[in-house]
Amino acid sequence: MYDDVKVLSWKPKMIVLDKDGTLGDCSAALANWCQRMSSCICEECERSCFLNKDKVLESFHKTIGWNITENDLMPSALLSAGTWTDIVNATIGCLEEFSIADASQKVKYWHDNMGDIHANDRPLILDLPGFVEYFRQLGIIVAICTSDDRKATDACIRNWNLEHLIDLSICGDEVIESKPSSHPLLTLCKQVGVSPHECIVVGDTSADMGMGRNSNAGLIVGVLSGSGTANQLFENGAHLVVPDVSYLVCITSMFSAGAASGRQHTSSTTSDSPEKFQKSRTVSL
Repeated sequence: MYDDVKVLSWKPKMIVLDKDGTLGDCSAALANWCQRMSSCICEECERSCFLNKDKVLESFHKTIGWNITENDLMPSALLSAGTWTDIVNATIGCLEEFSIADASQKVKYWHDNMGDIHANDRPLILDLPGFVEYFRQLGIIVAICTSDDRKATDACIRNWNLEHLIDLSICGDEVIESKPSSHPLLTLCKQVGVSPHECIVVGDTSADMGMGRNSNAGLIVGVLSGSGTANQLFENGAHLVVPDVSYLVCITSMFSAGAASGRQHTSSTTSDSPEKFQKSRTVSL
């Protein structure tokens, strides 16, 4: 637990937000990817006269973290937390275990021809631009750190009207080491000249929490709007776990409005309450 005096005297300079499961609802997109990849695998098994099609699919679903019984993502599994490179490579490895010919070429072709699966991802809270602007008015740098690729990330930022509000971002296809490594956060910090201790890290998976913990981030907040469970988030480094990102308004209200980022904004500090951004109030702190 944090000492109250230390919490209130600490001033974050940057907030680092995960994208999928934190800012946007990617569940339908990932389900669509899994369904289409499963169909491709089935067709390939039939073409190859491979008799154990069900066994291949079972292994594939287990590898990427898809619960076929619940028809849903497994908490903090590869499909929800990994980069597309990791997911594609794991799928290739799965097919190679069953000696399916040219697995690498085929899986990459299937994946590349799916197009922008995140095109219809919706924000998880109301007025996402207003939510991001809240932190900018506090003088806090706003960054996105995602395991998704740059192309899909930029599309989501445009679709959510955040182009003029996100100060910087880093994606899964741009890092040497992906979450839970400290590398993505340290790279962002270096770009703007802040330390990890001056950052709030926010995400919905154990990989997000692990990145915060491995970087010694000042505050690590888990959200339950994605695939991670509360136990997973706490076990992997979360200091706090909240229902969704709108609760960050309450959290940052503990800190003085003049968080020392050195950047000035023309608008005054907002008095918005979290209710403005929440889609429901079924769960409270």
